[in-house]
Amino acid sequence: MKHSVYALASVLCLVACNKGPQVNLKNASGNQVSQAVSQSGVMQAGFTIQPGEWESKLTIQQMDIPGMSPQMAAQTKAQIADSQVATSRQCLTPEQVKQPKADFFTGQDKSCKYQHFTMGAGKIDIQVACQEGEGAAVTNMKGTYTPTSYSMDMSSSGGGQGRNMAMKMHVDSHRVGECTGKDG
Repeated sequence: MKHSVYALASVLCLVACNKGPQVNLKNASGNQVSQAVSQSGVMQAGFTIQPGEWESKLTIQQMDIPGMSPQMAAQTKAQIADSQVATSRQCLTPEQVKQPKADFFTGQDKSCKYQHFTMGAGKIDIQVACQEGEGAAVTNMKGTYTPTSYSMDMSSSGGGQGRNMAMKMHVDSHRVGECTGKDG
């Protein structure tokens, strides 16, 4: 009996260590990431992300654009100061949770390739490289998530036309309720 209790306790510890599905990819396309996320169930409600209306607050922490004229730099800094903290709302449908599209994490840019993509157990870590004209931009995203919130630090560097732009941002997002049809 005593051995059975120890065996059961060991199994429960192992089950508790498995915090749900995970995705770990390297050198993957948007389609490969989308397919892996969908097949793993990592975004399905109950494991992580809940569909509904989400509110996001984006804070630009740093933006450097070498080679910009002093007038343009002053104008850009003023625009950043005005919009340094931006809040937006978006509806995440049950279909998007169940079957995310290839551009779910990168937007419409089909030139993007994931250097690495790790998602699971409440953590996400992504590095993605995208072609931008003559150059490339590399974006790193790292953060945590729950079924109703996420917090992520992002940094991006590179760019075309000989400019090596660098930007750092932070985003906090949380589910505010059901979709209203008024989200943007």
